[in-house]
Parts: sequence; structure tokens; C-alpha cells
Amino acid sequence: MVQEFRVKSFAFGMVALCLFASLLCSANARSGEAPPAPEMPAHWKAISDFEVPMEQVKTMGNKLGANIDSVRNTVYDVNGKRVQINVIVVPDSENAEKLMATLRSIKSEQALLQKGLVVYEFVGQNDALSVIEEGRRHLASM
Repeated sequence: MVQEFRVKSFAFGMVALCLFASLLCSANARSGEAPPAPEMPAHWKAISDFEVPMEQVKTMGNKLGANIDSVRNTVYDVNGKRVQINVIVVPDSENAEKLMATLRSIKSEQALLQKGLVVYEFVGQNDALSVIEEGRRHLASM
């Protein structure tokens, strides 16, 4: 009886610990803080990195028809070509689908990548299309 109680208490404690950890992680993810700039290959040199203020994030979400938690804009120099990666974090899969549908209506599929609740949008001139393709493949493989 005593041993059975310890096993049940241990199991309950582990469940409580897991729930607490998941709540803590979700609170951090929803705090509006953008994730760090994407880790790109060594020849991709970050030349600017900007976390979009929350008021602008809300405005962007309204224009794009989806709730957005955070946005980070990082501009890279890649062998003399500039490529911007917008890292857009949404709260759930429904908003990820809405955001991707809107972005697909205005951008090329090759300029977009969705990984869970994070959408990567690549922005660059026509001469940077091969670099954008390289960056998309890199992020997709991570």
C-alpha cells in the first residue's frame, strides 16, 4: 500500500512537473518576444537585425488576416546580394494557415517556408533568387 502510494505520488509529481514546464514554455513563447535571427551558412553575413515592435506586429496581423505573436527582420549580405528574412511567429496552426494563404496570394511559394508556428518570408531583388533558394533549403533542412 505504501509503495503503491509512492509510485502514484511520483507519477503525479512528474505529470505536474511536465504541465508546469509546458506552461512556462508557452508563456515565454507568447510573450511577444521574437525568436533569434535564423542561423544561416557562414557566408551569410547579418548586416541588420530588428525585432518589430508589438504595435506594428498587431497592425501587420490585421493587414495579413492572422494573429501574429512576433516578427523579426534580419537583413543578410550574401556575396554582395541583400536578402531579408522575416521570421513571423503565430499562436496556433489555424493562424499559420491563414498567414500562409495570404502570403501565397502576394508572394512566390519559393519565398516562403513554414515550420510549425514559424513562417519565414524571404525578401530580395530578382538577382538574389538563387540565394533565397539556398536560404530556404538551408532553413528547411534544420
